[in-house]
Amino acid sequence: MKIKLALLSFTFLAACSAATPQPDFTANTCDAVNAVLASGASDDPYAVFRGEQAMLGDRPLEDQWIANKPAFGETCQTNIMRDMFGADIYSYSCDLYASPGSFDKEEKEIEARATIDDVKDTISTCLGDEWVMEETTEHQDFQVFQKYEFEPASGRPGAGEFDFTVDPIYIEMSYTPFMRGRGGPTGWVAKVQFQEQRKTPE
Repeated sequence: MKIKLALLSFTFLAACSAATPQPDFTANTCDAVNAVLASGASDDPYAVFRGEQAMLGDRPLEDQWIANKPAFGETCQTNIMRDMFGADIYSYSCDLYASPGSFDKEEKEIEARATIDDVKDTISTCLGDEWVMEETTEHQDFQVFQKYEFEPASGRPGAGEFDFTVDPIYIEMSYTPFMRGRGGPTGWVAKVQFQEQRKTPE
């Protein structure tokens, strides 16, 4: 069954995406947060946000789409990672800030932090006391790192079902003067990401 699903044509996927109505909300608001959370709780998480297929040159990228509407920032994406230790991981992520290189490092850090703090405050206010937030400020790969993780106060979804669980929501900012991974950008990068996981169909 997995093989058949993986071989669905790009044309079919594009047609399904085009038929999906665009979510209705104002970006950077509680309505945006609630819309993303509601879509993530559906049987096909974040499907309502799927716009055009993401491309690498002239090649469509499987299970990656440009979001038809950003909840934060100006550009968002949806993605599915298939069969990760028995789970399919669905994500909706938005680029919040990017500044390549190391020029004006301190000035750019102020801008990046102001951006993520604004998003953090919005999400915290919208989620209220039913969610908790954890903060991390160190990462071995980055000179500067800031991460905020949000999860329900009642417990992380899937904790009793999966061998590992993903962060339901996180905001991450990092700085490095070196290339990230395989040709990734230098400098400042910040994003917010919502995640859901489902059992991989057998």
